[in-house]
Amino acid sequence: MEIQDGDDSKAIAVSVILLNGNLVFMRNLNILSFFVVVLLGIEANAQPVYPINSFAGQVVSTCSGRFTDSSGDFGGLYGPNEDFSVTFCSSNPLASVLEIHFRLFELGAGDWLYVYDGANASAPLLMQATGIQLQDMRFYASGGCLHFRFVSSPTQQGRGWDASISCMSLCESFRVNIIPQPGTFLLCPGTQQVTFDALAGFLPQHTGFNPAQVSYQWRIGTSQYTGARITHQFPGSGAFPITVTATDAATGCTASRTEIVKIGTTPDFLGTLATVDTVCSGEPFSLRGVANPTLWTGFPIEVRETALIPDGTGQQYESFLDFDVFGAGDRILSPLDVKKVCINIEHAVSGQLRMELECPSGNRMVLKDFGEGIANLGEPVIWDPTMPGRGYTYCFVNGAAFGTMNTTAPRFHAYTDRAGNYYFNAPFLPAGTYTPDDSFNSLINCPLNGRWTLRVRDNTPGDNGFVFGWTLHFQEAFYPDSLYFAPQIVQQRWFRGTQQITGNPATVTVNEPGNHTFRFEVTDNFGCSFDTSLVVHVRRLPSAEILSELELPMCQGDSTLLTVQPIGQVHPQWSYQWLRGANPIPDAVNSTFMATTPGEYSVRVTDMETGCLNFFDISVTDQNCDLTIPTVFTPNNDGINDVFEILNLEHYKAQIVVFNRWGRRVFEHTDYFNNWWDGANAPDGTYFYVLTFTRGDTTRSAEGVITIIR
Repeated sequence: MEIQDGDDSKAIAVSVILLNGNLVFMRNLNILSFFVVVLLGIEANAQPVYPINSFAGQVVSTCSGRFTDSSGDFGGLYGPNEDFSVTFCSSNPLASVLEIHFRLFELGAGDWLYVYDGANASAPLLMQATGIQLQDMRFYASGGCLHFRFVSSPTQQGRGWDASISCMSLCESFRVNIIPQPGTFLLCPGTQQVTFDALAGFLPQHTGFNPAQVSYQWRIGTSQYTGARITHQFPGSGAFPITVTATDAATGCTASRTEIVKIGTTPDFLGTLATVDTVCSGEPFSLRGVANPTLWTGFPIEVRETALIPDGTGQQYESFLDFDVFGAGDRILSPLDVKKVCINIEHAVSGQLRMELECPSGNRMVLKDFGEGIANLGEPVIWDPTMPGRGYTYCFVNGAAFGTMNTTAPRFHAYTDRAGNYYFNAPFLPAGTYTPDDSFNSLINCPLNGRWTLRVRDNTPGDNGFVFGWTLHFQEAFYPDSLYFAPQIVQQRWFRGTQQITGNPATVTVNEPGNHTFRFEVTDNFGCSFDTSLVVHVRRLPSAEILSELELPMCQGDSTLLTVQPIGQVHPQWSYQWLRGANPIPDAVNSTFMATTPGEYSVRVTDMETGCLNFFDISVTDQNCDLTIPTVFTPNNDGINDVFEILNLEHYKAQIVVFNRWGRRVFEHTDYFNNWWDGANAPDGTYFYVLTFTRGDTTRSAEGVITIIR
């Protein structure tokens, strides 16, 4: 059976009744005419709904309506073992191209919807779909009709589908696309030339279409081009509309397409720092990487100039930013509505400056008040107040890395100014984000449109400074989309050489002395990568060993002099503190220490030039060094007790004399150890010895009898 919109002779009556808030479709199979009855507030022009089971086996000629599963509504669950087919054809000869758009689609496993490009299943199969494969997909009929068959499994049920039906004329189906050769309309700063292709055709391609008969006209700003492929040079960062118009000579159909090419911006790394510029070997420190996306706008948000700050004259630096692009009622309703206020400035004495922001309605907030600070802002030229120095950018934000400028402790560095003067150990406030003296609450109810004023006042003569520019940023939601974008950072990493460091902030420990470069790299959502580097100088630690006057372990009752011996350093300027266990030893602050008792000793050595320190330790142990002197030895060459060996004699310097029983010397040695008397040429019998042994300053002696037995 065929159903056509607007043809009474072939219409099938459908009653649409609202029961309990739901549409119920009722078919009258005994009549050829359908009447649409709209009850209980249903609009007369509501689009018809075509559940596949209700129109199974039929050809529906229409250019409007909804095509659904058997439930009549997405999510209503179709039934098991369904096998229904339906064909849709355009009912308008002037709009012969049928389009079916699956807005919602979800089938269970084992359930399939077949799509054919024609009036029945013998036409070409466009797709066999399950799951969510057809979600937001569109089909176009090359011959004016599309055929669908749905088959469900015995057990599985899904949420079904909901598709819109529409028709278009041949020229309405003519489309053109712009294809950038980099594959994206988001490009990196510094991009030189970009190539674009245009591709036009019909949806679907109609018989006889010849792509060679299509002509293309391009417009990018004031530049115009012809041809399917063009190459354009962009001036720099920004958003650039690019439009192509295609014309098919055979049909006279035209189509246009506009895309926005965005060339990204380079982020600033304001706030990227190491917690120290110089560190001792092995001492942990942190690296904090900050990449601030740079905003591009189609209107001014920045003042750029080199302006002298009047020096203690009662006058002040003053400049303006005027906005007229925001909504008429856009106002500051929260302190978070102000993203940041940044000033690029140099001045020799930070405490002499007051910085103030005024909004269009007159509300004022103090960014930085006068104070006692002596630190530089930026790198001023101290000896020539007429020459601008190097400005640093200081931003006032919510949740800043630093406190207020007046309460932030200065850092110290060396720099060479623009005039060539060298400064050593100069105090300065690093570039970064600071907490304003006044809260951004001061600006609540300020309109965004109008004049915003920045003022900088110097209250003391003698130290000039310069402002090089300033910017004011509100939260992104306020800005018009066509005039505003900022690439977002999607990845950030620290590297030392080629080795990646985990985390940001990253905790680092370096043992090797010298200068070490750390690189912070980020990638934005344009696919562009940027990096910055900083250098940390690692100072060497004292290197030494502890020498003991006596060989360890020492004998019980001994004392030994411990001495710190530098390694690889000549005449170092070191300080010392000896410890026993974890406890410092009072007054033990020299390079030597007399250890009188066994124990674990260490010394803390501090390099007075660098402040770096290191610990060295030694274990002082003792042993029983009492002599064991035998009374008999048997020099019979059996390897057992063949010599007159005295145990523990190695701890002493010893002399020995041996006499026979008539008082005649038979053996004598002044350094008796390991050169034991073997009784050679001495008959068996009893002998007398005199042993003198010395350790340190103490000399003792022993006398006794030794017997030779062979």
